[in-house]
Amino acid sequence: MSRFVYYFLVLIGAGLVLYLSWRTHPRMEDVWFIPGWVSAWADERRNDTLRTAVPFVALGWLVGGWLWVQGQPWRQWLWAWAALVLLVIIAEIGQVFMPERSFDLADIGWGAAGALLGLGTVAAIRRLYLALGRGESQSSA
Repeated sequence: MSRFVYYFLVLIGAGLVLYLSWRTHPRMEDVWFIPGWVSAWADERRNDTLRTAVPFVALGWLVGGWLWVQGQPWRQWLWAWAALVLLVIIAEIGQVFMPERSFDLADIGWGAAGALLGLGTVAAIRRLYLALGRGESQSSA
């Protein structure tokens, strides 16, 4: 995947997070590109904060995949997680200025946890891949 495609996908993901966070009404049922079963789950009151984690898991997978392919050290993985947490904080701060939305620390926690789960999943797969010896020929080249 080229660098341009990667940056484009990350920008689309971050843009979707901000768009969905800054809509005047938090209900997902009127968002045309979200499938009905997803919006039904997301609009249930009990999933109100948990739903914040979902796009961050996906962004964590995307960013983690790129970090793996680029062979980035663990320090860069921590910076990537911090950047994703910053994104959720920005999204929450934007809701302060919207009458039907509210700043919620639980959303920040769920977004941070989702990003950690996404990055952690890729890191675990990477570790397993290397432990099985699949990455030896690539790392010695």
